[in-house]
Parts: sequence; C-alpha cells; structure tokens
Amino acid sequence: MKLRIASLFLLLVACTESKDKSYQNNENLNNQKSNRILVITSSDKIPPYVISKELTFDELLKGESYSDTIFGPDTLFFKLNESIQLISITPTDEIYPQSFLVNSGDTLDVKYIKSKIHVNRLENGKLIPIKWDYSQIIPNSKNFLKLDSLEHFFLNEEMMGNLKYYPPNVKNKGEWNLKLPEYLKMIDENYLALVDSLNANENLLNNLYSQLIKEHQIRRISKVLNVVKNKEETEKFYTKYLTIENFRNRYLLNIYGLYYMNKFHFNKDITLTKEYEGGFTEYPKEISRYFKFRAISSMVIKKYRKETISEFLDKYKEEYGDFSPLENILTEMEYGILTSTDLAVIDYQSNVSKWEETKKQWKGKIIYVDFWASWCSPCLRAMPYSKELKKKLESKDVVFVYLALNDKEDLWRQSAKKNQIIENNFFIRNSKSSKFISNYNVNAIPRYMIFDKNGMLIHEDAPGPETKEAFEILAELLKH
Repeated sequence: MKLRIASLFLLLVACTESKDKSYQNNENLNNQKSNRILVITSSDKIPPYVISKELTFDELLKGESYSDTIFGPDTLFFKLNESIQLISITPTDEIYPQSFLVNSGDTLDVKYIKSKIHVNRLENGKLIPIKWDYSQIIPNSKNFLKLDSLEHFFLNEEMMGNLKYYPPNVKNKGEWNLKLPEYLKMIDENYLALVDSLNANENLLNNLYSQLIKEHQIRRISKVLNVVKNKEETEKFYTKYLTIENFRNRYLLNIYGLYYMNKFHFNKDITLTKEYEGGFTEYPKEISRYFKFRAISSMVIKKYRKETISEFLDKYKEEYGDFSPLENILTEMEYGILTSTDLAVIDYQSNVSKWEETKKQWKGKIIYVDFWASWCSPCLRAMPYSKELKKKLESKDVVFVYLALNDKEDLWRQSAKKNQIIENNFFIRNSKSSKFISNYNVNAIPRYMIFDKNGMLIHEDAPGPETKEAFEILAELLKH
C-alpha cells in the first residue's frame, strides 16, 4: 500500500512539472488555482472516461465546456464553478454516470478494478472515497418511508438491468386524484423540514445540500404528476417552482428542462416550428432563449429536415448574435456542410479537403484505412497492433490512414496526440450525411478498408491489424 501511494505521488510530480511547476502539491493547487481539481489515472487498462458538471444557462451561453475526456494513464485539471460541487464521471463504455462530491483543490485518483470505476480523494497519503448519491441527504426515516409508501400508490418501482423505472400503478388509477393532495402536502412538509434543518447551520456544504434536496423533491413531484395528469395541480406545481431564481441555479435548471419536455417536446398537439416562431413570449427573455435552444435541439432529435433546422439556426443566430449553446447541434447536423458522396475531412493541422483528393497524394502506394473514434474502446485497443503492423511494413509502399468517424473534433485531437497517430489522421466532418458511409454500410467501428496503388477500393471490410490475415493481404498486394 505504501509503495502504491508513493508511486502515485511520483506520478503527480512527474506529470505536472512540465505543465506548471506550481502544481506539485495540494497546497499550491489550493492557493493558486482554487477553482480546479486534479484528476489522475495511473492505470493503462481504464477506458476513456468523461468528467462532467452541471452548468447554469449563463455559463453555457459564455461557451463554457461542461465536460472533458481523459485517456488513461494521464492527468487532467478540471475546472469547477463553485468551491464545493458535484461532478459526474462516466466511462465511455457505460451509460450511467456516477456522482462525486469534490472540493476546489482536490486531487482525485481514478482506478478501474474488475470493470468498475473507483474514484477517491488523495488526502494526506490516504485515499478517501467520495462517491455520492441522494441517500446521503434523504433520510431513511419513518416520515420518508411513509412518503415512499404513498408514492407507491401512484407508481410501481421496477428494474431494467441496473436502471430503476416507474410505470403507473394502474390498479389505483380511479383514486389517484383523491390521494394526490395528501401526497403533495406530505412531500412539501418532509422536504421543507429537511431544508430548514440545513439552513439552521448555514455553510457552503449545507447550501449545496439544500439545492439538491429541492431538486430531488421536484423530480419526485414531477414523476407523479406525469402519471396522474391532474391539470390543476400541474399548473400549481410549475407556478410555484418555475422561478427566475431556480432558472439561474445549476442544479435546479432541470426543472425548466422537465417543463419543456412535457409541454413541448412530448406534446403531440404542438408544432415546434410554430412555437419557435411565436417566440415563447410569455416567458422572460433569457428563458425564451433557453426554450428556443431546446426547440432546435428537439428538431434534431425528431429528425426534422436538415434545411428546416438550418433555417431556424439562422434565425437564432440573427436574433442572438451567436449560436451559443448550440455548438454541439451544429456538429450533430453538420451545419454548413453540403451533402456529398465523398468524405469531407480535415487533418490535424486543420487543412480542409475531400477524401478522393486526399488519397491522390499516396498514388503508387497501398492504403490501409482505419475507421475509428476517440470514444471507441475496441478501436483504441487495436492501435498498438496497427503501429506494430506499420513498423513491419515501414520500408514498403503502404500507408496507414486513420479516419475519425462520428467523433468530436476536440476529442479526436486529444486522442490522436495521446495515441501518437497524428500523421495521416483525419477527422470526418460529414459522418452522418456522406453517401460513402451509407453506401459501404460503415455503421460499426473499428472498420478497415484497403485501397490499391491507384486509389481504388479493393477490400471494403478488411481484417484488423491484430490479425495475421491483415499482414498477409498487404504483403501479397505489395508484390504486384
């Protein structure tokens, strides 16, 4: 154990010295950059994972990133917005995030043990668990057990794998409206008592817990109201909780998200384009902009025509002067990129080109193409074999080319640098609209192709670099 901790400290010093010599211990980290945490991964078996946080809408408009990706083993400084904050960490091969309560200046140690992620705070040579969930603030008391029992009157708790979901308890449907006032009164009383107890001893941690308790309360009420469909109580609920104060709170902004989804996204009686044109004028200006942002996001999810989405993106930019926070949407729908049978690519130096033109530079050579992505664990596991195969053939007329499919440009760049595959590495800008992708059914990666010395595709689903067959095929082609 002592050896492991000592190694961790050595890693911390070695990895941070070249970045900034002031970050060689926690004291310096606290004193000089107190709005950040340091995340360390010392294992090379961990998949890439995403670190994320909740942002206010104002922070989103300022272009602040809500997440970052780390490729282990590595170190990463991650910015916080408050001195105590909840963050989420999710391996790219999982879909359910885990929450962790961190303080500014923390150093986190991330391990991957038996296919599970383990995150601890490094404190005075010890590893302190920091995993967080609502059981830490919602008591298992008599009152809350009674509340759980009453909630069961409306909902059944079921499991789908590791995920809980709540279908309606239809056997009680005839009495839902009779029991609803009792439930709402009980939930208000219990959660208000919790918040009052925290406010009696006000500090930063208790202030955070108060927000999370409100968020938990609102989610529970919304969950029941979505089943009961009581119009009067639903209107009271949103009148009570849809406040500017809650809108500007990073943990309570999702109230507006719930409201939007129920009133607009899932409402079959409305048309998103008409709602957008109406301008959501009954709401304050900043909330109106939020709903317009969500409306365009919904158009993408509901697969509106690209031309329609582009039209409303143009309207949004004209009204607000920029696309914030729609940048991810621009990438998702490939805004400004014409539909083409070819691949639109950029290289690591940001040179824009088309695949048909790009591969002309390798005329006279065999081209072995690797379709990959920064989030694709099997792709990354195959990279060492690709480098080994490339080394075997380095004096031959064969070139190894990497094409990043369905990726994000910033993550592609990070991963390319991390895995030392910058040369002949390209980011595909039209992964979703290129006829090349659909014509050759490139719907799963890693995927490999081989082009002959004249640039003609001769193997559209070639063996991977880890196989003996890949070497044999390339060696045979080089004889001709």
